[in-house]
Amino acid sequence: MIELHPSGALWLPEQGTALIADLHLGFTWAQRRRGELWPLTDGGAKAKLRRLCAELRPSTLVLVGDVVHAPNPAAEEAQLIQETLGQVSAELICVAGNHDRDRNFQSEWRTEGIRAIHGDVLPPAPEPGVLTVVGHFHPVMKLRDAAQIRRRHRAFLHGNGLVVLPAFSPFASGTDMRAEMPAELRQWFGGNDIEVTITSGEKLLPLGAHRLVRDSLRPVR
Repeated sequence: MIELHPSGALWLPEQGTALIADLHLGFTWAQRRRGELWPLTDGGAKAKLRRLCAELRPSTLVLVGDVVHAPNPAAEEAQLIQETLGQVSAELICVAGNHDRDRNFQSEWRTEGIRAIHGDVLPPAPEPGVLTVVGHFHPVMKLRDAAQIRRRHRAFLHGNGLVVLPAFSPFASGTDMRAEMPAELRQWFGGNDIEVTITSGEKLLPLGAHRLVRDSLRPVR
């Protein structure tokens, strides 16, 4: 049994395990080093993680890659990373992502019928009887509100034995799955229905089944 959580986590209640992806800790520090004028803040990532753990009280927390944003963090950046992860009282498991190059993280995590990998390198096909959980793609859906303004909403995708988690980082702007779904995901999902659920951070809104039509994601009528 799996449950989606408004924070962007996947919750396995029977095992007391939560999975989140793409924390990208130290993002603004890394951008400063690249010459961009970002304020030095985590955007609330530490507090968001603390709230998740306080609500769910997981015995195990799996970070599905891109735990940090850049290698060789500066002192203040390293302290932020240490404090954020140090507040987690659960068993902490870190799966390596493409941003975690200097970290000794494991390549995947498995439990009964579930495996978690970051997703920057997808397997060639689903594994029979196994649900694959990935991050990496930062999925969002652009929808019009009551004022007809298009807004970006973080999204979970679930289909053909794959769950794609939204980015947990407050700074991850995301990739529009309606128009910009990466080729790896298009190949994996193929003609199968994709269940799409968006989150405001506080509430979930299931959008129902969607399907790829000419490389664009459309609702199933």
